[in-house]
Amino acid sequence: MTSEGDASRDGEAWAMDILVQLRQGRQEAHARRDALAAAVDEIADGFTQLGLKPWKSERKSPAREDTKVPDVMLGDRAEPAATVLRYESAVNILSAADQLRGFAVLLRAEKSLMGAVSVARGVFEACLWATAVIDPTISTDERLQRALTRRLARLSAGIRLREMLGGDTDAEQLVENDGDVDDAHGTNRDPAKDISDILAYAKDRGWPVKRGRRTPEITPLSIDWLSENLERRIGIEGYAWTSGSSMAHGEHAGDTAVWVELSQDIGTAPAWLIQLWSNGAWAGPRLFLATHATYTGKGSLRREYQRFEELFLSGAGKS
Repeated sequence: MTSEGDASRDGEAWAMDILVQLRQGRQEAHARRDALAAAVDEIADGFTQLGLKPWKSERKSPAREDTKVPDVMLGDRAEPAATVLRYESAVNILSAADQLRGFAVLLRAEKSLMGAVSVARGVFEACLWATAVIDPTISTDERLQRALTRRLARLSAGIRLREMLGGDTDAEQLVENDGDVDDAHGTNRDPAKDISDILAYAKDRGWPVKRGRRTPEITPLSIDWLSENLERRIGIEGYAWTSGSSMAHGEHAGDTAVWVELSQDIGTAPAWLIQLWSNGAWAGPRLFLATHATYTGKGSLRREYQRFEELFLSGAGKS
C-alpha cells in the first residue's frame, strides 16, 4: 500500500517534472525562434549586398546579353540598359532587405502577429517586383519595358506625395545643397521631366503607352498577375499574396482571429504562429534568388538561403 505521504511526494515529483519539461520546451522554442530570426537577418544582409554591389555574370547569361544592347536615351542623357535593369531591381531588393530585418525583429519580440504578416507581405511584393524586372524568360526589350514602367510608378508616386504634403516638385527644389544634380536614376532630379523623357523614349521605340489608374504604363504590371505567371513560381506565390497574407487586410481565418484576440490579453504572438501566416517572407526571397541565378548565370546566397529555408519550413519556433 502507498501511504498518503508517498502519494504526496509522487505528486510533487510529477508536478516538478512537468514544470521542468515546460521550461525546457520554452527554452527550445526560443532557441528555434532566435535561430530563424538570425537566418532572416543573414538573408537581409545578403540582399543588401546584392542591392549595393555590381553583379557578376556568366558570358552567355541574359545579364551579359543586356550589356550589349544600345543605351537607353532619356532626354540629354544615356543610361546603359543593363544599368536601368539592375537599378530598378536593386531598389526593390533593398526594400526587401529592410523589411526582412523588420520581420526578424517581430519574430524575436513575439508581440504582433498582424505586424509580422504585413511585413512578410511587403517582403514578397518587393521580391516580386525585383524578380519581374530581371525575368530571364523574356527579351531585353520586355525587361526594359517593365523596368521603365516601374520607374514611372516611382516617379509618379513621388510627385503625388509632394503634392499631398504641399511641397514643390520643381527641379530647383531637388538639387543638393552643393549644387550638384545627383543620381541619373531620378532621386534628386525633376520627376516630371524624367517622366516626360521616359515617355518620349517609349514613343521613339514604338512602345504603346497606356494611361494607368495612377501613372502611365508601358507594360501593364500587377502583383496578382506576376504571382501567377512568373516561370519560377511553385504554387505558394499566389497563396502568399492573396490568401494567407490577406489577413493584413482584415480577412482573418477563424483560429487566427482567436489568437489575435488572445494576444491582446497575454501580450504574446508565438513565433510559430507568426511563421505559419507569413509565408511571403520565404516565398519572395526563394523566387528572387532562383530568378537572379538564372539571369546572371551565378548562384547567390545559396548557403544562407538553404539555412533560412530549412528553419522556416521545419516549424521553427513552434512549441
